[in-house]
Amino acid sequence: MAIKAFLEQRQGHIVQSGIPQCSRPTIPGVMSQRACTYYGARWVLAPVRNSTHIVHAPADCAYYGQNVRKKNYLILSTDMNEKDVIFGAHEKLERCIEEAAKIFPEHSMIFVYSTCTSSQIGEEIKWVVEKVKEKVQKPIIPVEVPGFGGFSQSDGHHIAQKAIISYLSEYCKKESTQPFSVNIIGEYNVAGETRVIKKLLEKIGIEVICSYTGDCDADLMQKSTSAALNLLVCKSSGLLLTQFMRERYSIPFVDVSFYGLSNTVNSLKKISKFFGIEHKVEMVISEEYEKIRDKLEKYKKKIFGKKAIILLGGSRIGFMAGAFKEAGLEICVCGSQFGCNIDYEAARFELPSALFIDDFNCAEIEEILLRIEPDVFIGGTREWYLAHKFGVPFLVFPQETKPYACFEGFLNMCEDLFKEIHAPVWRLI
Repeated sequence: MAIKAFLEQRQGHIVQSGIPQCSRPTIPGVMSQRACTYYGARWVLAPVRNSTHIVHAPADCAYYGQNVRKKNYLILSTDMNEKDVIFGAHEKLERCIEEAAKIFPEHSMIFVYSTCTSSQIGEEIKWVVEKVKEKVQKPIIPVEVPGFGGFSQSDGHHIAQKAIISYLSEYCKKESTQPFSVNIIGEYNVAGETRVIKKLLEKIGIEVICSYTGDCDADLMQKSTSAALNLLVCKSSGLLLTQFMRERYSIPFVDVSFYGLSNTVNSLKKISKFFGIEHKVEMVISEEYEKIRDKLEKYKKKIFGKKAIILLGGSRIGFMAGAFKEAGLEICVCGSQFGCNIDYEAARFELPSALFIDDFNCAEIEEILLRIEPDVFIGGTREWYLAHKFGVPFLVFPQETKPYACFEGFLNMCEDLFKEIHAPVWRLI
């Protein structure tokens, strides 16, 4: 009976038409692929340069939070133990902040995270931050992200944005607007994407001031208040920040995506229209496409019509579905760990007949692999080895080696799809 009841609850999360049930807590007992709220905050804040990150928790939380997108970031821990849990550890946190400030005097700011353990016993990290601020003489930003503060990493994205907003509110004032300049919000420079996007925008005469948070530090945050426009790349990890900057600094924003040729072209046209420089765009688009055309056609012929499964984070599923379709893949299944209605509507527009699955788990992935028998699986590192055990080629996204953004990135993506699908090893299975 328990299994029957569980399957009935999951029915609404797996649909062949329309939008699946989403933005809900995981059903108890299911081994979800979701990460916790704390990790969601690390996803956004870890790349901020010249900053100290302290987690007020047992050592395990620092271990879990140091590796983000397969990159190691320095993070310090107060190493809470049994005695701290019973009697409290605010003095330990004070000492840790002061010592960290002495060890890293070159760092411009300090982030202090509270996770499950410190939050459960009521540790007041905001009170501690206020107490030591004068001694340390640099901005200290509390980030309260216990795992029970939300039901997926998406809630951590929101809390991290609020932490950035608190810093901007207190320390960054707008002086003047810099013409033909933008910030990129929700871009993390995983494999050099920021460099590629900057280069393309510079070709049409647009300067990128700050990329939150892939190319970001305290100085760039200060300068970002003078941008003329914000480019919102990821709604889950950037919408709150763009809305705040619109209200506080009068910086409007537009939704853009640089994944896939159509998305890139449409985004360039949208940006150039805002600045009134449409005449420059067509020439740049033509030049960039000519550089990749021959190689691109070669790869697209080899991957055209191959069946694919894509299981990604929330707001990526819509525009990435478009990009993979443009590469020639037939996408049979599309899913997300923490997508919302807007994300699934965007994906459904691209994939009217695909199976949609929200908050997928290992058992469901295994069943889908057996039934669909895809030519390639596109997802995060959690699904990587599972796909290989079933003899299915796997493309990890966010990727690790080359940028997938803009024209040259789309060529890289098609090349990697070709290599994964046609790797000789699959002939042995």
